[in-house]
Amino acid sequence: MNPKKIKYIEKFYKYHCYNCNYNEFALADIVDEFADMDNYCDGEYSLEQECKRKGMPVMECPNCNADFYYLGETKTEEGSYWIDEDEPSPF
Repeated sequence: MNPKKIKYIEKFYKYHCYNCNYNEFALADIVDEFADMDNYCDGEYSLEQECKRKGMPVMECPNCNADFYYLGETKTEEGSYWIDEDEPSPF
């Protein structure tokens, strides 16, 4: 057995619902996927949404299903896990 510690950093964007005032940090990888899709969907947002979205995709509030907007705040978290270098990897 040959253990090895793998470190990683996750980034999050803070989103806010103006309808129910719910806030949540959304995983940046997910938000970035929606942002990539926005590049192919011109004119998807209404004028009101464009004013609130700050260049980020509009998500759906998990609390009330209304529009969920980026608040302009980000955070990062560091994490780690152990792997056995002797075990074969599927990649």
